[in-house]
Amino acid sequence: MESLLLLVAVILLAGVWSVRVGNRLGFPVMLGFVVIGVVLGPNALGFTHVVTLLWAKNIGYVALFLILFEGGLHTSWSRVRAVWLPSLSLATIGVLISAVIMTLLTHELMQLTWVRSAFVGVAVSSTDAAAVFSILGEQSLPRRLVGVLEVESGTNDPMAFFLTIILIQWVTDHGFGGPVPAFFHIIFTFLLQMAVGLAVGVAVGFLSSVANQRVKLDTGGLYPTLSLAFAILAYAIATLLHGSGFLAVYVASIVMTSRRMEHRHSIVRFHEGLAWTMQILMFVVLGFQLNIGELAHIMVPGVGLAVAALLVARPVAVWLSTAGMAFSHQERAFLAWAGLRGAVPIVLVLTAVLAPGPAHRFLIDAVFFVVIVSTLIQGWTVRPLTERLGLLEPEAPEDLLELVAIARENAIVLPVEISDGSPLAGRKMVDVSFPQNTLCYAIIRDNRVIVPRGATRLHTHDHLLILSDRRHLDELRAAFDGEILGRAEFVP
Repeated sequence: MESLLLLVAVILLAGVWSVRVGNRLGFPVMLGFVVIGVVLGPNALGFTHVVTLLWAKNIGYVALFLILFEGGLHTSWSRVRAVWLPSLSLATIGVLISAVIMTLLTHELMQLTWVRSAFVGVAVSSTDAAAVFSILGEQSLPRRLVGVLEVESGTNDPMAFFLTIILIQWVTDHGFGGPVPAFFHIIFTFLLQMAVGLAVGVAVGFLSSVANQRVKLDTGGLYPTLSLAFAILAYAIATLLHGSGFLAVYVASIVMTSRRMEHRHSIVRFHEGLAWTMQILMFVVLGFQLNIGELAHIMVPGVGLAVAALLVARPVAVWLSTAGMAFSHQERAFLAWAGLRGAVPIVLVLTAVLAPGPAHRFLIDAVFFVVIVSTLIQGWTVRPLTERLGLLEPEAPEDLLELVAIARENAIVLPVEISDGSPLAGRKMVDVSFPQNTLCYAIIRDNRVIVPRGATRLHTHDHLLILSDRRHLDELRAAFDGEILGRAEFVP
């Protein structure tokens, strides 16, 4: 037990360090996590032999839906409404086009059977916009492009998983040379999965929002736990109903964040930390499965396939799936080049390898190689390409959550109740002498919130909420010495 805990601690520490290094050097941090997994795995130092393919796949599934949930918390419904058509077109038609092209290229370049080529083609058809934003750092893109990438990345995973499952069922039931499933049956099954996932996501998201607003918990630290429970609930219910659990989780988080949310900042921060932790664990565990010896045999065709994915499959998919939509050539070029691949392709190929059929463990190394090479190329080039295309906007202001964190370290709120016989009772706010660097931002009267104005008169038993810097707390208490003072609290 202690050895396992030590290994987890080493993995997390190394992962945090690799994020810092990756951000400074400008390459995707996922590559650092994979390297950690390779170094610690059975094919190098051999610190672990306990993570089987099944465990790796299950860890990947859990990590993916938690990462999707965190991504949805940063995606407002207004942004989804503005970009739903191009995003869904890229996530469905674009994924299908990319899968077909990559299947043909894999068969030609790697000389694999059509079955194995199809598994590789489908696996590498899904993208990960989070990797793009980590590379761009604090640079700003037009909101429309950001929205397209966010919504596409949250909705193309279900399509890629659906294609993988359909392919597995086809090969398992009939063999690749067997009868092709009826087209309308495939379409009906896909629409049913998406409809179930969407319905469950909306329902669980709404239920989570109601619980967040109406259930009064004893401590604010339980609200993130409550949101985590609903994230798991959305995935589990949708999956049990044969719907898309990943879509359900993503939609549930969007519904949550689009409504009023108590303790919003602590919930978002909690899920950000959880998503980073799961990213580290997922990529490190996937790195355990990488066989360095096999990579040497597929290096030449693997590089060719990765370059073809960048220069052929993704651009063609973007141009065809956004045809007739209001995108400039520069914007389409960026959307094509910003299609970084993350963990989903590896999890998809693990699903295929573990299923009965002709898929082979070699496919894991092939997909891993394509993901690593394409991500490395894009990681070094996406920033200069974005600048050359003229799409970067002036540097964005500091993240709101970071500003709130600064405020929480210094700002305090002191509740003051106007006592019986107080000289302040009956006076207007404009006549009350407040110390410097303080602000009365609310008055609670008869369970109602009053925003104070200069002409607002104070009543006995009014509760004043006074905002101040913690360094002026003693001065503030002295100014209201005759009143009933509550306990000063830091800004929540």
